[in-house]
Amino acid sequence: MFDSGMMEWLVIVMVALLVLGPQRCMTLLKMLGLMLGKAKAAFADVQRQVTEELPNDELQALDQQVKCLRTTNIRRRALELVELDGEKKQG
Repeated sequence: MFDSGMMEWLVIVMVALLVLGPQRCMTLLKMLGLMLGKAKAAFADVQRQVTEELPNDELQALDQQVKCLRTTNIRRRALELVELDGEKKQG
């Protein structure tokens, strides 16, 4: 998400430790951890609700249509239709 590695986070924590002090820094980290946990739980709840709300039969029908489209060669089919149309106009 933020494209940051472990070293970047370590530097941020060290600066926060120097600026805020050990007591306030630990309180801040604990609060951030709780907020992150609540955000993950809320996201999981939304994801669960979405999967429950979507009708399975419509999803299966859509999945079948996608699989059918993957197996067909649309370009070849379009060329065949153009050739047939051209033959009809000539003949």
